[in-house]
Amino acid sequence: MSDFAPPEIVSRQPDEIASIGKRALAQILDTFVVGIPTFLFTLALGFNLTDENLSDRELLFVTVLFIGATLMYNIAGIAVWGATVGKRVVGLKVINRVDGGPVSLSYAAVRALIPTAVQLVPAIGPGLALVVYLRALFHPLRQGLHDSAAGTIVVKR
Repeated sequence: MSDFAPPEIVSRQPDEIASIGKRALAQILDTFVVGIPTFLFTLALGFNLTDENLSDRELLFVTVLFIGATLMYNIAGIAVWGATVGKRVVGLKVINRVDGGPVSLSYAAVRALIPTAVQLVPAIGPGLALVVYLRALFHPLRQGLHDSAAGTIVVKR
């Protein structure tokens, strides 16, 4: 038995918690914020992403580049500013569920890695990623699996 009391969880009014629609819109915006510069960078390197003869090595490079850029963008955005560009545009921020404070770098990394890791599972990855996000539909704090694992909630700014 522990000598410490469990942490007090920050209570949030339902109107302070971000809607699923705004979260989805922020995710779409963030995909463009990362995707367009990554696409332009690959073009500058001489890759033709519409070429059917793209080698496995080239495809792997582009995939790792996009995944790496997405992870760095999400981790830095949440840990440093509490929101990515997409979340800021739609008026959302990510906070620590325990005290309502900022999210640490390690928890921001956990939050970003979970949906990314499940998407890498061959054949069923996109479906698994959908499960990660759709859990928020049924949770009272609208937490996806990645939010629960990192102890975060997404709220209105």
